[in-house]
Parts: sequence; C-alpha cells; structure tokens
Amino acid sequence: MSNRKPLIQDPLNALIREQDVRITSVHALKRANLLLVFLNNGSKLEFPLDGFKRLAKASDGQLNKYELLPDGAGIHWPALDEHLSLRGFLLATMRNMVQQPKPSVRKSANKAVA
Repeated sequence: MSNRKPLIQDPLNALIREQDVRITSVHALKRANLLLVFLNNGSKLEFPLDGFKRLAKASDGQLNKYELLPDGAGIHWPALDEHLSLRGFLLATMRNMVQQPKPSVRKSANKAVA
C-alpha cells in the first residue's frame, strides 16, 4: 500500500488547461497606470500598473521589452527580473470581482404588513 496522497487538482489550473487559455500580448500604459493582458479567447484583463512595484518603477522602454512564456502561461520582463503568471492574473481578477461592493438593496417603506 502506498503512502502517497492523491494529487489535488487545482481548479484554476485545470480550467486554464481545459479551456486552453493563454496570454497573447501585454500592453503597459505608464501614463494611464494600466497593465492590459490580452488572452487568446478574446478576453482582456486590466490591472493598475502601480500594483506591480517593479513595473511601476520601469521606463516605457523596459515595459515594452517583455517575453511571453512559450505556453502563454506567463510574462517575463528580463531587465526588471519580473515574472507574472496567467494564474495570478486570473486569481486577482476573481478576487477583485468578489470584493466589489454590491449595490445596496433598499426595502420599501410602504411595504404592506400582513
């Protein structure tokens, strides 16, 4: 009998693999404080550039010199020693969606009392 525990599949990694989601390009807009990440499924992810210390301090030239990982699962800025992953971008997007304030629901003051 083996003492090995079964590997628990990370649902986000599984989704990325099953849907074959990949990063296709990145645009860093320093003046707009914006990092745009484009995916092969037509989606665009947006992040504040100042959320990434090394990218926020970089010049426009440095920001434009990035490499996509061969499988599109991440981005590397060699001159900045910065690596960002598709998984991390998707987690941040989901976190932001969950943390968005929900619109308040007003109950009517004229509600009938039974």
